[in-house]
This record gives sequence, C-alpha cells and structure tokens, in this order.
Amino acid sequence: MTTAEESANNPPAPAPRPASHLRNAADHLGQAKDHLAGGVGQAKSHLASGLGQAKEHFASGVSEAKEHLSSGVSQARADVSSSMGQARDHFTVGVADAYGSGKEAAREAKAEMDDKLEKLLDQSKDLFAQAEDLIRSRPWTSFGAAFAAGYLIARLTRRN
Repeated sequence: MTTAEESANNPPAPAPRPASHLRNAADHLGQAKDHLAGGVGQAKSHLASGLGQAKEHFASGVSEAKEHLSSGVSQARADVSSSMGQARDHFTVGVADAYGSGKEAAREAKAEMDDKLEKLLDQSKDLFAQAEDLIRSRPWTSFGAAFAAGYLIARLTRRN
C-alpha cells in the first residue's frame, strides 16, 4: 500500500484544538511540497539516465537509443504523477484541517460571545430592578434627585 492509499484509507484523526489543526495543515503542505520536489528530482534523474544511455548506444543504433529515451520519459511521467498524487492528498488534508480549525474557532468564539451577552443582559435587568426598588422605597427623594439632575443639565446645555 502506498502513502497516498494510506492517506485516503486512514485520514488523520481531528486534533482537539484549532492551533494544532493549523500545525497539521502546515505539516501536510510541507509534505506535499517535499513529495513534489522528490518526484521532480527523480524525473530529472531518469531523464538524465535515459539520455546517457541513448548517447552510449547511438553508435550501435538509433532505434535502441530511442527506446531508452522513451523508457526514461515514461518512468519520469510515472514518478511525477505519483508525486503529484501524494502532494494533492497532503494538500487536501491540510486544507481540510485548516477549514475545520477555523470553523471550530468561530464556533467557540460565538459560544463565548453568547455567554457574555447573556451575563450582560442579566446584569442590566438587575440594575433596573434595583433602580425600581429605590424609586418605590423613596419616591420623594427620587423625584428631587431627578428634578435636580434635569435642572443642572438644562443650565449646562442652555446657550446664554
């Protein structure tokens, strides 16, 4: 079983934290780059080998040189194709990990914001209830404070 088949049959287990998903995605992208570079290197090697053999056998026959060169090109194509498949698999896994970690981070942020909003609403309800209790327990004091505050605001905002 090749590495590409193992990746397709056994996808990596999801990491518990978004940061580790991003690290996994970066690792997969790095592996994809390495596989692609390795395939290109092998292709160059096979082409060089095929060309070298073609040069050696040129004197004995053009058809034999053509066969060696064709074999080198075929092997290079197979190596590049294999490396491209592995690179694509790693890239796909990396993108999926990055997407999953971003989605999980957004879900956690939404849950945290919902909790904070709920607490803020509860606090505002408590403050209104306290203000209502104070006004009911001391209506004349509340009226006097409101009248004084209104008078001061009117004096400060009046243009004279």
